[in-house]
Amino acid sequence: MYRILMAIDGDEHSERVTEETITIAKGLNAEVTVLHVTGEYDVKNRISVHMSDDYWAQIKKNMQEEADKIVNKAAEKLKENGVKAETKVLIGKQSPADGICKMADRGDFNLLIVGSHRLKGVREMFLGSVSNKVAHCTVKNVLIVK
Repeated sequence: MYRILMAIDGDEHSERVTEETITIAKGLNAEVTVLHVTGEYDVKNRISVHMSDDYWAQIKKNMQEEADKIVNKAAEKLKENGVKAETKVLIGKQSPADGICKMADRGDFNLLIVGSHRLKGVREMFLGSVSNKVAHCTVKNVLIVK
């Protein structure tokens, strides 16, 4: 069975990634794992005050709920179009690119599909490019949807 890992971040471009994945998955009769990766650093690095354990637990719960919405929405779209799909959320102390690469390399995937925000120049240099890093940090085939 051909297996695809589709990594999305939930923005408007994720819909284009999902549409492209549907086309490819249907043509190959492939199974798709929809992945969303978010790091705890997204919150911790932006907060300079001490938070109670209960407050931090609530933040993590909210992050999980938002991530679940993102992957479930995409999985439903895949299933509506006849594609077998499952979901996976990674929340931890890694960048999205690192989480995607770890999942791709540890899984039995034939293809990894990610989106590109097409950042250019200084913005790309300072913000980095998840799709660019993923293309270089995994041994899997990578399709970057623009």
